[in-house]
Amino acid sequence: MDNKKNIIVGTAGHIDHGKTTLIRALTGRNTDRLKEEQNRGISIELGFTHFDLNNNLRVGIIDVPGHEKFIKNMLSGVCGMDMIILVVAADEGIMAQTKEHLDILNLIGIKNGIIALTKCDLVDKEWTELVKLDIADEVKGTFLEAAKIIEISSTEKKGIDNLKDEIIRIVDTLPEKDLNSNPRLYVDRSFSITGFGTVVTGTLISGTLNLDEEILIYPSNKLTKVRNLQVHDNNVNIAYAGQRVAINLANVKKEDVPKGSVLVPSNTFTESSLIDVKLNTINLPFSITNRTRFHLYIGSREVLCRAILLENEELESNKEYIVQLRLEEPIISKRNDRFILRLFSPLYTIGGGYIIDPNATKKKRFNSFDIDRIKTLDNCNFKEYIYNYIDRFSDKFYLEKNYYNFLSDSAKNISKLIDDLIEEKKIISFGNNSDRLVVSDNFMKKLIKSITEFIENFHEKYPKRIGVLKETLKSKFFDSLSGKIKNEFMNYLISDRFNVSDEYISTLGFKVSLDDEDFKNIQILKSKFNSDKFSIMNFEDFNLTLTIEHLRELILFLIINKEVIKLDSGYMLKDNYDLAVSMIKEFIIKNGSISVSDARDLLNSNRKSTMELLEFLDKEKITLRKDNKRILVK
Repeated sequence: MDNKKNIIVGTAGHIDHGKTTLIRALTGRNTDRLKEEQNRGISIELGFTHFDLNNNLRVGIIDVPGHEKFIKNMLSGVCGMDMIILVVAADEGIMAQTKEHLDILNLIGIKNGIIALTKCDLVDKEWTELVKLDIADEVKGTFLEAAKIIEISSTEKKGIDNLKDEIIRIVDTLPEKDLNSNPRLYVDRSFSITGFGTVVTGTLISGTLNLDEEILIYPSNKLTKVRNLQVHDNNVNIAYAGQRVAINLANVKKEDVPKGSVLVPSNTFTESSLIDVKLNTINLPFSITNRTRFHLYIGSREVLCRAILLENEELESNKEYIVQLRLEEPIISKRNDRFILRLFSPLYTIGGGYIIDPNATKKKRFNSFDIDRIKTLDNCNFKEYIYNYIDRFSDKFYLEKNYYNFLSDSAKNISKLIDDLIEEKKIISFGNNSDRLVVSDNFMKKLIKSITEFIENFHEKYPKRIGVLKETLKSKFFDSLSGKIKNEFMNYLISDRFNVSDEYISTLGFKVSLDDEDFKNIQILKSKFNSDKFSIMNFEDFNLTLTIEHLRELILFLIINKEVIKLDSGYMLKDNYDLAVSMIKEFIIKNGSISVSDARDLLNSNRKSTMELLEFLDKEKITLRKDNKRILVK
């Protein structure tokens, strides 16, 4: 692994305040790469370069354009930055675009920064102090409130060392990068190089990316491979979160991966056109009402959307809101991803914030249940967030691996927290590994309650029946499950909560209600069984004036009382079955084996019943078929 700590520093500020010149003084490189930029002296596209502050610290620098027309490009550069150098020219002070950049940086969640007061060689000391007071006033209440203001003359290279020292000081306070999550890169440039093909650049905002790794381009949904990987102009085998990366992609055209695309491993995200967000507004030119149309900026992507105001009639300046954004094209995103909203027209930044739920469902306005659910998701840790997601989708009977997509985090991270939830008995799992089915304890309580009510209603309607068939419960309550997990799920549900008899389920304490007429019919049934005691009998053989349903209820009653045994196609009295088994065993002990005809003669029964009885004994591991005869299982 690269032993340098990798950080990204961005510059922001008004046009012509010296951002590009400052970077040249810091790095010795020019970030204006387009001829038009160099001729006009302004940055249109994002500029990138890097330098090593010391042996352990490599700094990637993004020079974002300052002109108002290029604010969109500025937004795509902010994604993945660790700190900002806000550049203010001493001869002009804070300007309109400086304020808008500052608002956006504050909204996008940048936590660390430095204020570089450039062109100090053009003004006297007294003017410099006045400008510094003005800057301190403007940054009050923002992430730059406590930031150092460093006086700089880029042309004379004064203050550059002070700036480098402050960058090092801030870096020491930064948390480690998220290397365990899935890799994700928002494409901010895409171009073709003759002989190489398509190349894209962006900041790797999480995880690690490997040479030859297969990766998905979203939204074109094309699978590609990392053919070549460069970090700061050097070929590497692996790139780490926090690095500026250039990737040569295999077998895709430049058009397949335009700016705004996202590179992620396949099956690690789900797309959605609904997102629930926390929105912080800035100074608004007018109040904003429900369903207002906006440009949403997230990463390097821009989509149109409408804002559904869930708690309020309108948005006001400098306030916080829970809002649902309904997008005109789907995106892939993750909890806590930052975004900016600008009015559809005129293009005015109204606020920004972070995503609470990237896979939202349609919410009703002023619905306290929906709003509380969003607030719960907003205020919980990641383990609780996983629980809430599993609870929400438990009725879909998703496997654990489905939640890797919903939660957009690594399988390892999610699986570990699911294990913790299982140990805490908040999640119940069936099956093994990532193919295990996971449901919440809350869902299981509701499901058990529903099944209990269903069986109780069945008992009330059919008091003579022993209970509900297992298969009926399976098909009604969890038909979508696969066979093995369905049985495991069923066994968990009925354990200690219901009576189980053969394939029938009844509530604890339930007893079949038979009347005198039923008991008379039971005696007739027993007589019929005994009239041909070793024949296997079915409902049609009894020839009683009862409905099939009524007859089934009576036979089930006898099965429960262990007076009748069910074979494959019919029934026998248990005493007669036990006698037949005893006679067959004695015959085999005496003669070494028994054939079908031997057994038929021994039992004085018909061939069909005799064959079925012997096959049943094979299944019960009492006898073993050898050629055309049976011997006893040892």
